[in-house]
Amino acid sequence: MSDAATPETGAQGAEAPKAPNKLILPLVVAIMTIAGGAVGVMVIAPMLAPHQTAALDPALGTDSATGKSTGKESRGPMFRIDNLIVNPAGSQGSRFLMVSVAVETSSASHEEQLRRQEAQIRDVTISLLERETMESLSQVGIRDTLKNRLADTLSVITGSRSKLRVFLPQFVIQ
Repeated sequence: MSDAATPETGAQGAEAPKAPNKLILPLVVAIMTIAGGAVGVMVIAPMLAPHQTAALDPALGTDSATGKSTGKESRGPMFRIDNLIVNPAGSQGSRFLMVSVAVETSSASHEEQLRRQEAQIRDVTISLLERETMESLSQVGIRDTLKNRLADTLSVITGSRSKLRVFLPQFVIQ
């Protein structure tokens, strides 16, 4: 009708102030949460980590907090066989175990001897593992039992006077 100002718009041609966007508050909260998490991970966690990891690292023979030797250093090089796949007894091929075996040796010459006998070691390891059932492989402590059996068997095969240290760094049941 007329160009006169109305009480709703105030002055002629001026518009009412817009309400703030409803997405601003959740966006600010999300940004602050991400920033807080980043500060926690990058600043606070490193300050706490040395206090929690002051335990000994037996594989390295060092105190992980100080890096000092504990006198239990690794004896020598490692001979490793990766990704052995075995069908456990009674699984009819529907289940499998994937395992890696590492053997700590006393010297480079001992490691070379294990490398020369790798086919025999693979065969013995697979034979030992395929006799186990899924139930026995799922038991608590089975890895220690298997490591001891493998160590005894490999000591006989290699003619080692001392018992070998065997590790199972990968042990996946599917």
